[in-house]
Amino acid sequence: MEYFQDPGNQIQADIAYRLGMIAIQYQTLSVPAKEDFSVTLDVCILQNLVTTCAELLDSMTRPERKASILTADIGNSRIWGLKTEMIESTFDGELTGKFVLKRLRNALCHPTALDINDPFPSSGYATIPDESNKIRRYCFVNSPDVRKSGHPNSYSESAAERQLEKALGDGDMPEGVGIMRKQNEANKFCFGRDGKPFARIFKIILTVEEIHALVIGLSNHLAQPIQEKWDGVTIAPLVIDQAA
Repeated sequence: MEYFQDPGNQIQADIAYRLGMIAIQYQTLSVPAKEDFSVTLDVCILQNLVTTCAELLDSMTRPERKASILTADIGNSRIWGLKTEMIESTFDGELTGKFVLKRLRNALCHPTALDINDPFPSSGYATIPDESNKIRRYCFVNSPDVRKSGHPNSYSESAAERQLEKALGDGDMPEGVGIMRKQNEANKFCFGRDGKPFARIFKIILTVEEIHALVIGLSNHLAQPIQEKWDGVTIAPLVIDQAA
């Protein structure tokens, strides 16, 4: 069946709807455990959805952003199962749905070889193994001030000042952050706070069930424009996982 297409970008809404339905349909298949790739499918779908959502939020007008549930603090809204206790962050500002989805987008779209246990992990994602030998949890990391795990970005002094000015312009750099000379690196500087190297780091740990719930919730949210004469506000249950 052809995608919905009109000037209101219904093709993206229809793709979001279909991706949610694919995630649901795949989980109804009866396959051996070693051939069950539903978690991998959910992660792939999540990457698509958070990318679409980030672009949508960037294109919103100020009144639209103010009215969106995605701009609310997740501690109050708990959209699609997201909770503050899932997250560690050195960024400044509220943990809104918009902020969390943007960081997830960056982790999924710009992955590096990361060490999730390092004090300065680089951006990316990895599973957290346990004794079951099954995928139970994922850790997603976004750290724009770290290119290689364990090593906050190094700059010349003038470049460090420019980067700090840019980071402050982003509006998510905490107070008290400046630049400091790096030890064991001649004429190299990094961000620092209280005499120690500093980097903005966002880390969220999600179980496979939480990833699936996020996929279904986000798919349903982005699918709303496929409705005929949608009022632009009401969120109807278009993508529902009956097994959840």
